[in-house]
Amino acid sequence: MVYLSSMNLRLFLLCYLTLTSALSTVIAQATSFPSPDSFLGYSLGSRFTPHHLLVDYFRAAARSSDKVQLIEYGTTYELRPLVAAIITSPENMSRIEAIRQNNLRRTGILDGGTVAEDIVFVYLSYTVHGNEAAGAESSMAVLYDLLRGGPPVDDWLEHTVVILDPCLNPDGYSRYSQWSNSVSAHPFNPRPETRDHQEPWPGGRSNHYYFDLNRDWAWQTQKESRDRIAFYLQWMPHVHADIHEMGAESPYYFAPAAQPYHPYVTEWQSAFQTDIGKNHASHFDREGWRYYTRERFDLFYPSYGDTYPTFAGAIGMTYEQGGSGYANRAVLLENGDTLTLYDRIAHHHVASMSTIEVSARHAADLVREFSNYYKKSISDPPGGINSYVIKRNNNPGRMQDLLTLLERNQIICGVVRNERMGIRGMSYVSGEPQVFTASAGDLIIPVSQPRSVLVQVLFEPEGKMSDSLTYDITAWSVPLAYGLEVYGTEEVLPYSTRYDSARVRINSGERPYAYAMMWGSVPAARTLMSALRAGVVARYAVHPFSNGGTSYPAGTVLFMRADNRKHPGFDEVIRDIADGSVMPFHLIRGGMADAGRDLGSDAYPLVRRPEVLTFSGKGVSSLHLGEMWHFFEEELNSSLHIVDVEEVMHIPMELYNVLLLPEGYYALSDEVIERISGWVQRGGRVVAMGSGIQRVAGRSGFGIVYGSEERADSMRREEAAFHPDEYSSGQRESLTEEIPGAIFRTTMDRTHPLCFGLGQTYWTLKTGASAYRWLEHGRNAIVLEDTSTYFGFAGHKALEKMRNTLLAGHERVGGGSVVYMVDNPLFRSFWNHGKVLFANALFF
Repeated sequence: MVYLSSMNLRLFLLCYLTLTSALSTVIAQATSFPSPDSFLGYSLGSRFTPHHLLVDYFRAAARSSDKVQLIEYGTTYELRPLVAAIITSPENMSRIEAIRQNNLRRTGILDGGTVAEDIVFVYLSYTVHGNEAAGAESSMAVLYDLLRGGPPVDDWLEHTVVILDPCLNPDGYSRYSQWSNSVSAHPFNPRPETRDHQEPWPGGRSNHYYFDLNRDWAWQTQKESRDRIAFYLQWMPHVHADIHEMGAESPYYFAPAAQPYHPYVTEWQSAFQTDIGKNHASHFDREGWRYYTRERFDLFYPSYGDTYPTFAGAIGMTYEQGGSGYANRAVLLENGDTLTLYDRIAHHHVASMSTIEVSARHAADLVREFSNYYKKSISDPPGGINSYVIKRNNNPGRMQDLLTLLERNQIICGVVRNERMGIRGMSYVSGEPQVFTASAGDLIIPVSQPRSVLVQVLFEPEGKMSDSLTYDITAWSVPLAYGLEVYGTEEVLPYSTRYDSARVRINSGERPYAYAMMWGSVPAARTLMSALRAGVVARYAVHPFSNGGTSYPAGTVLFMRADNRKHPGFDEVIRDIADGSVMPFHLIRGGMADAGRDLGSDAYPLVRRPEVLTFSGKGVSSLHLGEMWHFFEEELNSSLHIVDVEEVMHIPMELYNVLLLPEGYYALSDEVIERISGWVQRGGRVVAMGSGIQRVAGRSGFGIVYGSEERADSMRREEAAFHPDEYSSGQRESLTEEIPGAIFRTTMDRTHPLCFGLGQTYWTLKTGASAYRWLEHGRNAIVLEDTSTYFGFAGHKALEKMRNTLLAGHERVGGGSVVYMVDNPLFRSFWNHGKVLFANALFF
């Protein structure tokens, strides 16, 4: 075993950063700007730096040097600043805005001609996972070396604008660093069994809402992602490195990436990844450091920190250092050596400087190929589709959510000018080619535009995979995720001004018999929750009906005057809510229906005002808990009551009417199951999702049964910070039994309240192979039949298991009920159609 004293540790890092590395020995020019050690008052790597001190160091740099501009581009949910340092030569800095705009003109995002200049933008992102904290620490070493300058760094900065983003996830980083600094031995304890290496639930990997920000680049469900992408798109870098950590035993990983590459990754992007990798290898070889390439981390799923920049024309890469939260300040390895935080900082520092070095050396090539990428995106976009037509008759709430996604990604859209009949294209409702009509006013997304590659990637039903052994889900199509009637066609359709949502306005003098609101979207759920919170009583239609010449589908939400006669501001509340919503409101003048049930019928039950309880703590999937927590607070503007799973027996269950069973591998004792069952008998509703179903399957009071020999403890566990290595043959054999992420077309009972507002078709995103039989004594609302259309990869053995299995069902238990959702409808918060299914379980 190798142990180092604190004095030796400090010297060890100093050697890495300023003596032994070829990248550092040439940097000798003195500067008044303090080193990280001098500024912080401790040796960089001896502990984790609090986020506010990390930001203070970057602010001090901006005050001290004419090479730096610090931009605060956003804040986190916990109000910590998101900052990035723009670093270049003083001459470049004096005209940095002109350089930035010239680069945007290369993309076509800004109009106008470009000036020939070989200045490349290199964006280095650190610590998107908060407990991969060596990245944030190393950013200070990189900043210091860039500012103190000297050859060759000064030469690099003549040809590069370096964007250092020291911490993409300040909330998770702060959660982790505070824990580490509060429990760690001095100077460290490397033994893995000690508390120094047992990070408590939920860990620091995720952000405030327990989201994995590295899977949110395209969807931008989280505030940090939205702020970062808005900033990223203002600069459009040519090179982006996303700097991570993984399991402590793993050597360093850098480009080139593993297969599969998405087909839209260009030959140039692929080749330059190899050039960068060779440059890194030369420096790592000199130090004798172990590393590997072309394994595990592919370029397929579009919402990562390497793929999203790639589909924006950059050289997008992932770097991974062994360590992560488990390693803390130091950890004993199998070979008897000790991996220290000093080691991890040194490796990231060298990889970062090497990235800048090779980018500066090839600045002219990078700028030329980047410009060509966007010229081709506009004049000759990839793929066989040239126009996407989104029908105007889609649910307006879902249309508004789509428009928000397009706007955040700077995707151009407009409206169809004139009706065109007899167009051939791919229908996203049926999953098959068919003939359709593009009507005037339909939304259109032209593929010929600067973001054409991203459009094609996000909208394709499935990408072509060169290798089924991939790191993430294999299908994600936006039209299917949003539940929209969309057609993709080879025809280039003319379009005009941007689509505008028609807002509803109710005159102040109106006093109708009832107000009717269209159901079937997240904005509708948010609007309904606003009304319930304001004390308004609501009902919903179990069956379709017509009134006053207007037809209303099942699921229509009704605010009746008779139910709200004691509400002093009933009309004013509804008017205010309608004015702030994109959802159509209709005024119903009388209770007698033209067709269907009259409004006084019992076919219009009360909407449940959900008081919702769920569990946190050991064994609970923090990712799934975060998805629910975020949905309630950020999308419904409501509260979710979260208690530790070990406190179930002490909870006053009578205060709640909905219990959500999250995914995870937590245990519910027979005593707890008995208590929950009794609560359901008295009128409560349990909603069990994903592996949360396994907590109750086969237990007393619950009628759901496994569809195969599946064991009750075989649920998909928390998404790992790294994947353990396996023999490739065994890995590939296991794929036959897996569904890593594929989209299946389902069969619905449209009369069931769980299906209200879902429309003609519901596509489900399957991220596992758990299978359950159709309910024998309940209602099977959504099922997979014998053969179901699907997109993405699914192993043939897993497909066999899926035949005739349940996806969503409901059973009555005494005065209450249980809802089962086999696939997590809130997965990463981007499957918007699933949110409607989830809302149905809450309200109806």
